[in-house]
Amino acid sequence: MLAERLGTAEKTGKLDLRGLVLGQVPPVIRALRNLVELDLGSNALTEVPAWLGELTSLEVLRLERNALEDLPRKLGRLDKLRVLELSHNKLQAVPSFVADLPALVSLDLGQNRVESVPRWLADRSALRALVLGKNPLDAFPEPVLALSGLTELGLAGLGFEALPGDLGALVALQKLDLGENRLSGLPASIGKLGALRALVLRGNRLTELPPMLPGLRLRALDVAGNRIGALPLAGHAWDEMEALELGDNPLVVLPEEVAAFAALRRLDLRSTWLESLPDVLARLTGLRTLLLAGSPVGLRDGKPPDVLFTLEGLEELDLSLTGITALPEALGWLSRLKFLWLQGIPLTSVPAALRSMKHLEELDLTDTPFGRSDEVEALTAALPTTRVVCVDWAATYRAMLGDVYILRDDTGLDDVEIAKWVLARERGGRLPAAGRLRPVDEEVLERLHTLVFMQAPRRRVTTRSAVGVMVDLVARDQLGWHEVLEQLLEGAHASGMKSRRIGDTSR
Repeated sequence: MLAERLGTAEKTGKLDLRGLVLGQVPPVIRALRNLVELDLGSNALTEVPAWLGELTSLEVLRLERNALEDLPRKLGRLDKLRVLELSHNKLQAVPSFVADLPALVSLDLGQNRVESVPRWLADRSALRALVLGKNPLDAFPEPVLALSGLTELGLAGLGFEALPGDLGALVALQKLDLGENRLSGLPASIGKLGALRALVLRGNRLTELPPMLPGLRLRALDVAGNRIGALPLAGHAWDEMEALELGDNPLVVLPEEVAAFAALRRLDLRSTWLESLPDVLARLTGLRTLLLAGSPVGLRDGKPPDVLFTLEGLEELDLSLTGITALPEALGWLSRLKFLWLQGIPLTSVPAALRSMKHLEELDLTDTPFGRSDEVEALTAALPTTRVVCVDWAATYRAMLGDVYILRDDTGLDDVEIAKWVLARERGGRLPAAGRLRPVDEEVLERLHTLVFMQAPRRRVTTRSAVGVMVDLVARDQLGWHEVLEQLLEGAHASGMKSRRIGDTSR
């Protein structure tokens, strides 16, 4: 495989060695002086040879998802390098050679161990995209404010409770990611970002939409995972809005003004308190993705809202855990559906119209009675090109527990240390036990975090904070991982759907 890729690289100048679990950079690459792009991402590299700096034609270098703690200064010779991807490593500082890269326009240092940003970064005026998210920064990176040419800035998962008032000086910004911080508001100067088109505020502490947003001509807004209970949309200049992420908020009503967002293609309403949808939603003829999982829109009569079946352009529809107990034949009107998710719905049958929906690429019947019946074979036969998913969640949780046991044996970590790692990952802090972990160990921990903090809350009426309490008990040596996973498994198999208004909505 390597020989074949090297042969291709000699012709194209592009070499892709991603995901080959390489422990070192193959020395034969040194002879490829015409390389323009080199992808060494998702391997097991702990170091990079200095001779990479001899490949002076390189314009793109991808080293993300390895175990790099440092990089050689000689990489500063890559004077044509435009894109440098270093995310998901173990770097403790911004590599000093970055100061010597005159052509660099994109730098991704997300999810490393960088504690501070050097002042010389302010001189990298050519930078257009910079990602610093999920690092243990000790303060807001002030040098960033001097990069007036930035069009993309990623500051997710840094634990910020407030932002500097002069953030609005970055007037060229088109995308700003402030997700997974602790923000309860934004500085007024954000309203000056006239070029801003995408704003991510997911996983903060907002109780309302920041007041400066209506004047921004946004095309994508992500405020999922906040504490927003009402959504006044009147007066917002969002007729160009294409993606609106509102999931995991205590929203009771979706305002009818959303119908004015004529360009809307994606609407995420997962895990809200919505028990109905406004009929004016039918005006969103361009809507292609509608996500309702975990919102009780089927509680009233066990049926999906009728307005859904007027959205004939839908390609993705998620009705998982919505309180729906039956699907009408009107489902067949959604003839363009490619993805239909019905997880956790107590279906004993599906409408005959479903068998004629030949465009379906994936149908998820996980944790449905129908998904465990013989009828699924007949459905699979009727839809031969459709991937029908019937996941056994009991096996999923038990397999994860097995992986935890193996992780403990291989690394010497106990349940307490594992829990502290998972909590640090959730809260955006410094990840402990770093020196003892291989990339394969960190992968298990990442999957454990995803399962308990992301997948598990979506499988039942709960919150990430409820899961956090259990994991915190493990970190205090008062609970074991086997008990946590057994409780989550029991919740995943629980029948029925409670109103989100009853549950714990704290974070």
